[in-house]
Amino acid sequence: MVILFELALICAGILLGITTLDKWDGSTQIFTKAANTLKPFAAVIGGICLLIGFWFLFRPFCTFRDIIGILAGLSLLGGSFENSQSLQDFFNKSAAFLNPYKVIIGIIALILGILGLLNIAFIC
Repeated sequence: MVILFELALICAGILLGITTLDKWDGSTQIFTKAANTLKPFAAVIGGICLLIGFWFLFRPFCTFRDIIGILAGLSLLGGSFENSQSLQDFFNKSAAFLNPYKVIIGIIALILGILGLLNIAFIC
């Protein structure tokens, strides 16, 4: 389940930080292609980040990674849950609140996901 969380953090980081990542990759456009591929699955990735972030929230010394996962999940779930009005309102308000910070959350999620996959655990 930890690997799934790390992969979800990487995907969420790409989706949220695409505006900055697009400037960094130059002419290869690899992040843009990856974001276009992942965009249909944004709600699933956001749900995984949110649920596993809450699940792992009380691990010792891992709170920062889990809070970033929760914030990434809330940012990606805006516009989802069209059948339930109360959930849609909650996720739209949380995504609107986090919108100015979504690139920062995305870059941090991408870095933490890559470090987690490489088992470099100086934060957790």
